Amino acid sequence: MDAVISIVGSIFGSIAGKAAEYAVDPIARQFSYLFKYKTKFQNLEGQLQQLKDARDRVQQNVNQANRQGEDIYDNVNRWLTEVNGKISEEAAAQFKQDEEKAKQRCFVGLCPNFKSRYQLSRKAEKEANTIARLLEEKDRFDGVSHRPASEGIATRPDKEYEDYESRTGAFNAVMEALKDANLSIIGVYGMGGVGKTTLVKQVARRAKEEKLFDEVVMAAATQTFDIKNIQDQIADELGLKFDKQTDSGRAGELRNRLKKNKVLVIMDDIWKKLDMEAVGIPYGAEHQGCKILLTSRELNVLSLMGSQKNLAVDILKEEEAWDLFKKMATDIVLRPDLQHTAKRVAEKCARLPIAIVTVGKAMKNKKTLSEWKDALRELSRPSERSLKGVSEEVYSCIELSYKFLEEEKHRPTFLLCSIMGHDAAMEDLLKYGSGLGLFHGVNTIQETRERVSTVVSNLKASSLLLTGSTSERFDMHDVVRDVAISIASRDCHWLALRRDDEFKGWLDDEKRRNCKLISLQNAEVSEFFADLGQLECPNLTFLSFSSEDSSLKFPDNFFEGLQKLIVLHFSQMHFSSLPPSLSTLKDIHTLCLSGCFLKDIAIIGELKNLKILNLQESDVEVLPGQIGQLTKLKVLDLSGCYRLKVIPPNVLSSLSRLQELYLYGSFDEWEVDEKPVGGNARLVELQRLSHLTNLELHIPDKKAVPKEFMFSEKLERFKISIGYKRWGRYGMSESSRKLKLMSYQSIHLYDIGIKTLLRKAENLSLKGVRDAMDMIYDPNTEGFSHLKHLRVKKDSEVKYIFNSLRLGSCKGFPLLETLILKKLKNLEALCNGQLKAGYFGGLRIIRIWRCEKLKNLFSFATARELSQVLEEIEIYCCKNCAELIVEKREEDEIGEDNSNLVEFSQLRTLCLKFLPNFKGMFYSEKMDSSSQQAAGRVKSTIATSLFGPNRKVWSFVTTLIFL
Repeated sequence: MDAVISIVGSIFGSIAGKAAEYAVDPIARQFSYLFKYKTKFQNLEGQLQQLKDARDRVQQNVNQANRQGEDIYDNVNRWLTEVNGKISEEAAAQFKQDEEKAKQRCFVGLCPNFKSRYQLSRKAEKEANTIARLLEEKDRFDGVSHRPASEGIATRPDKEYEDYESRTGAFNAVMEALKDANLSIIGVYGMGGVGKTTLVKQVARRAKEEKLFDEVVMAAATQTFDIKNIQDQIADELGLKFDKQTDSGRAGELRNRLKKNKVLVIMDDIWKKLDMEAVGIPYGAEHQGCKILLTSRELNVLSLMGSQKNLAVDILKEEEAWDLFKKMATDIVLRPDLQHTAKRVAEKCARLPIAIVTVGKAMKNKKTLSEWKDALRELSRPSERSLKGVSEEVYSCIELSYKFLEEEKHRPTFLLCSIMGHDAAMEDLLKYGSGLGLFHGVNTIQETRERVSTVVSNLKASSLLLTGSTSERFDMHDVVRDVAISIASRDCHWLALRRDDEFKGWLDDEKRRNCKLISLQNAEVSEFFADLGQLECPNLTFLSFSSEDSSLKFPDNFFEGLQKLIVLHFSQMHFSSLPPSLSTLKDIHTLCLSGCFLKDIAIIGELKNLKILNLQESDVEVLPGQIGQLTKLKVLDLSGCYRLKVIPPNVLSSLSRLQELYLYGSFDEWEVDEKPVGGNARLVELQRLSHLTNLELHIPDKKAVPKEFMFSEKLERFKISIGYKRWGRYGMSESSRKLKLMSYQSIHLYDIGIKTLLRKAENLSLKGVRDAMDMIYDPNTEGFSHLKHLRVKKDSEVKYIFNSLRLGSCKGFPLLETLILKKLKNLEALCNGQLKAGYFGGLRIIRIWRCEKLKNLFSFATARELSQVLEEIEIYCCKNCAELIVEKREEDEIGEDNSNLVEFSQLRTLCLKFLPNFKGMFYSEKMDSSSQQAAGRVKSTIATSLFGPNRKVWSFVTTLIFL
């Protein structure tokens, strides 16, 4: 019995002990709020400091990502928003106030204020726990950003696509094959120029529209078969940035990226078996969500690639071919005296789209029967050359288009384009073509640039060139390229070798002596050059060579037999020193050493007749003083030479005929006037360059700009950044006049000659420039007639961007397309008062971030003016923003008739994030306040408030984000 009592007693004792423990702990915690309040506030203060440090680190990463054009993850943005609220000035002030309040005493200071101390101490602990959670969230971040996937080549609209019946069968068959779960590799084949690429691009667009795949990417394999280039093409469309340098390492990164989604990979223009594993493309059992669509001229190549279903693209039907020819040549072919001959010319195009398009456009301005008969004779004559994968008919058709170019002087430019690769830059064409003397009647580099643009446009109009990835680039169909290189080799003594080409043809002494142009792009030639020694090509005017083989060495006397050389281009080469024989090239006009490893380049100073020197993206640390001897130099391109730290004084100022200077992403260590004479160039040297019309440079220290310094009135193109620590990147790359200014003090804009640049700027970015609005409304600027893109950031004085009360003689922004505003603390609205009609021009995009006092965007009248052009509105983290449009008319004037509606017919994207006080799109000052408050209080009514009552206003929006 005693034992039982003992056991029962111990059990009850244990229970009582636990009960006491559970009772004591909460009581102790409650008492701690009263007597350990100092510890809790100290703990909170320490947590806040940790949070500030963490926020700064994350913000630095975010800023870097923004400079790289990457998209920030939503959870990172939300974290920063919450953290900024915790460590804001208001929060800090509240913290100090709570801490002092907790110390206060009552009863004439005899007793602590227990109630206040308890509440505030408990609040401090709760805040500390919240901060601990935020710090834990930060530690779980897997990076802060990702690269945005660009609009893929495959899914861009194709204006040339014709939906003919002969294409419908192949198109539908490919679409069905893509939907077949048992097929992972599908092939499309047909002769060169039949329209394979055009067809698969249309398939890509349809597959994307039908959401068959999360992503669609496309890469051109071509004859060069460069794995690295193929990887780069796919990565660009995926927004992937490689960390590894080797092909196998990049393949692993690409494979991992492709496995994340259901993806269609289009490999265009396959010439031989391509190792998908080496590229990094998973398929079949490795990743059933990846399908591969191949195009090739050869059916057996598709079989080697393991294609499970091969579909042929045939030539057009006879009536389709004639219909396409009529569209290209215009209705002149229906003229009774020409129609019969025109039909025979069309027949000679063998119903191949590329032949029909090129010949049709070549003939559209031919109005006499004799011209059409001459074309028919040319096409009827047997072709003198035979190319693999190109029929005689196609060869003849393209050659005819070449011969029938309206401007005969455009022919050598077209041939030059054929050796420049895919997506070639017009700037490169300018450098090569001006060196070879292809552009007559121009006096300046800018005039030459305009001529190049005209010639490229004409060649595009003839379908001999294609549109490139930007307006500053161009491309060429592979079939056209093959024919052009063949013509150049036959008629002009050119030699163009690409990867896998053989050298047998140009080891012949006579061919070598007659050769006028040699282009070797990544060809395996190291052993050939090692045995060759001096290159004897007495008539050679152009030499282009690219190789990543760092062991390749040029003999010292290599250039002695090239006395007529005018253009020399080396790319990706390694030179500890340039061959001494380079100095013998007395007539050289253009020297390009792009992406090269360079050490000693002083010998370039001996090329006294040099007009263009391009060292773009080369690894060079010092620009030698001898460069100052190039007194005939017109273009000096040092852009992307990020290791360049030294330009000796007076080198730049010695280049008295210089018209264009490119230093962006390069040298930026300008000497400051207040300092004693140093070893680097000063900005004042640029004032001595009286012919300068194009300037790109970065000035991190604004003190380096002399107060009396004036940028030349002659500047027609510029990219200039002042005050930023790093170069940064410009968006809107097609703008030719870009200006970035940053200063948290007054930058004395007019003292340093910025006014000239402001008046001409197309792309203007202002950060922390306190007199930003003074610049915009300065009467001497006469408005911003050229401005297309405006960014204003961190200006605490700005209340309105556009103020009718300060217009004066300002003519507005007739070309403005993009407006980006960030962290303008006192910004209340975009516009103040009624602006002149046409003031905005074509404003398409408005993005506003972190403008805390912003209440609305614009009035009804302004909204009506922008309604036909505005395409995107984004407002992010503006806590006082209540509406987009303020309606100031009487309520009874607001009816349902069309005159009272604003229909944003072009608006496609509406993004509203973190707007806690947002009530709706419209707000009338005469509306009943109670109904407004009700709409604001009830969160579920916001969606109705967004679009009602006039839903038609926003009916064109395709992307809506509201958080």
